[in-house]
Amino acid sequence: MALLIPALLVTPGASAGESSSAPDAGAALAVTSAEADTGSGGDFNSRPYLGWSSWSLQATQYPGVNPQGRFSWLNEENLLAQIDVLAEDLSQHGYEYVNIDAGWWMDWDWNPGYDRFARQTTDLDRFPSGMEYIADYVHDRGLKLGVYLPVGLEMGAYNNGESPIHGAPGCTTADIVYDDLRPTNGFGETGSAYAMDFSDPCSQRYLESLVDMFDEWDVDLLKLDGVGPGSRRDPAVDGENYNNIPDVAAWHEALRGEDIHLLVSWAMDRDYLADWQAYTDSWRVGGDVECYCETMTSWRASNQSIRATGNWIGAAGPETGWNNLDSLNVGVGEMDGLTEEERRTVFTFWALAASPLYLGDDLTRLDDFGRSLITNDEVIGINQLGIPAQRVGEASPIQVWYLERPDGSLVVGLFNLSEAAADVAVSWDELGLSGSAQLRDVWADEDLGAHEDGFSANIGAHGSQLITVTPSGR
Repeated sequence: MALLIPALLVTPGASAGESSSAPDAGAALAVTSAEADTGSGGDFNSRPYLGWSSWSLQATQYPGVNPQGRFSWLNEENLLAQIDVLAEDLSQHGYEYVNIDAGWWMDWDWNPGYDRFARQTTDLDRFPSGMEYIADYVHDRGLKLGVYLPVGLEMGAYNNGESPIHGAPGCTTADIVYDDLRPTNGFGETGSAYAMDFSDPCSQRYLESLVDMFDEWDVDLLKLDGVGPGSRRDPAVDGENYNNIPDVAAWHEALRGEDIHLLVSWAMDRDYLADWQAYTDSWRVGGDVECYCETMTSWRASNQSIRATGNWIGAAGPETGWNNLDSLNVGVGEMDGLTEEERRTVFTFWALAASPLYLGDDLTRLDDFGRSLITNDEVIGINQLGIPAQRVGEASPIQVWYLERPDGSLVVGLFNLSEAAADVAVSWDELGLSGSAQLRDVWADEDLGAHEDGFSANIGAHGSQLITVTPSGR
């Protein structure tokens, strides 16, 4: 089912708890379920999802975050603390997914664990209460659970081909891979898994056995990672075993009838858009936003997602799926590695792009500025329209993106991605408008009055401005 977010029925200047039945033309457009579900028939994926993901905290080298070595942040105590903040503070703004990324089946030394059916098992040192307890904890708080898997059969799960497949008598891991044990996926020089042979029905049964396990936890999202073409794998160069479209199609079939969002990652190949649209709910458009350094991200890492999105214009929407720009690390200034202007620019762009909005920060450490960004219901409402913005003109450090709302008004983002302050201008001609238009600065919550012909602003390096444009004519 589509999420209806009461907090979006808010006029500028009102708090999240104050609603208005008659917002003015320049106010945030209230997102109703009817508007959000257009063309989707009420499908659960009719809007970009909102939530939180663990990987940015696992990946950072910020002092004290991963005290037991790389990726060690992920454990039961840390995860429950994030769930509590999400449920008690951020769910009222629409954030509902808790995405547990890589490592939930790894010990502290990153050694994997599997059950006798070659399925990943929760590491009980990390999660003493087990995944079923975590899943219940998530759902009891009205949230949704996301989990992570790499594409292919993990090499450690092969077990000399002797592991039986759950619910598939006669099938073993020897049946679901090629005899030559060819590697696949985007991890390491040769990948971290064996390519699966979907000409054998046992392979499909193996994926179905994983879905059976997910059903025990009521999983709501699956991130399938290291998928090619993409993830720095080109089948024409690396070999056809790095083409994971058969895997993705098989996962699509295994998940048929399940309300489980399927995300494929990372930096997917645009040439295969039709496949991502046919088999998935969202696809990563660029590399990781994490810098794998002493902060969460960097301007360079975050900006690459902005640059990459230009190649995916026209790809996304409620009927096809979502361009996924990766995690948002904009909530904790000391850790994010971004200036306040950069943090606002990143959140603005993700919102305009109709990307899923999932936070990567430690939610227990949000600063006032970060909280003001991620709880701005008007900006979240722009994202939840599910209308990906279009770019005016070609790619350059000075960019203008816009979308048209159902009431005929426009939302326009002006971006200065360069290293120095610059004027950023847009003419009404470029937006298909004529005459004058009433403008409003969304972040400043300030009316800018009527403007003839266009608008221009001097914007600092890596900065942005988000405005609504209510035209008098077209």
